[in-house]
Amino acid sequence: MFTRCLMNRLECQVTSCQHYCNNQCCLPGIKVDGPSACESSQTCCSSFEERHRSMGENVSACGRTPSVETSIDCKAEKCAYNENCKCTAECVCVGCCCGDVTTKSGTECCTFRNN
Repeated sequence: MFTRCLMNRLECQVTSCQHYCNNQCCLPGIKVDGPSACESSQTCCSSFEERHRSMGENVSACGRTPSVETSIDCKAEKCAYNENCKCTAECVCVGCCCGDVTTKSGTECCTFRNN
């Protein structure tokens, strides 16, 4: 069986993540968690890693070029865009659900839609 590779356009607003660079992510794919989420604030980007304080806001620690396109593994079972644990939304925004994000629980998938 052929499985198509989904690529999503990802905008990241989590400036305290070490993978953040100019509203993009330098990872080739991210993971969204929140298996029982009913709203976006109950989801999180489980790929989040806190940026070291010595790094600037637009400097990525991962050594890769950031890309607008990435693949998203999604564990938010009640999201309308989740199809077999893959996100099918064309455009996805990961943001912050609190002011100073230091852990993945401070992030959220703003694109989440309860089905």
